[in-house]
Amino acid sequence: MEEAVPYHLVFMVINLTYNVLYYNHTLWAFRGITADWLSHSIINIAFTFFIVPIGLLIFLQRMPDKRTNQLIYISAWVVFYTVIQTLFAHKGMYVYDNGWNGWLNILLNSALFSVVYLHYRRLICHSNFDTVGYHFLFHISVSFGQLKIRGGSM
Repeated sequence: MEEAVPYHLVFMVINLTYNVLYYNHTLWAFRGITADWLSHSIINIAFTFFIVPIGLLIFLQRMPDKRTNQLIYISAWVVFYTVIQTLFAHKGMYVYDNGWNGWLNILLNSALFSVVYLHYRRLICHSNFDTVGYHFLFHISVSFGQLKIRGGSM
């Protein structure tokens, strides 16, 4: 279990970077449909600190040894997360914006699960370059003038 903690931190850093850089220019966002107080931030915090750690723990603990089986296993997790996101989007609980769509979620989920596994196997070292690389991977730019700091813009 202790081995999986740093790999959850990889996700947390990537997620935090996304939420800071794209605060005023979201590509996707959670929407609470059952209560007015359920904002993207509250749902995302629950997702980041409760759902993802459990999911990644299961993902990493059950990883098969054979490379072919690993590819199938990672693909199954990508499909699972993509289906969940698609169902949430259909119900209005997960919305796309600024050119983002479900097809890009497949690419993002593939990259995230692959990088978490590669970090777990110590095949690559995490750095800020890895985190920023996700943003360049999808060729989506955001102006730093759009960043919100203490209620104002930068």
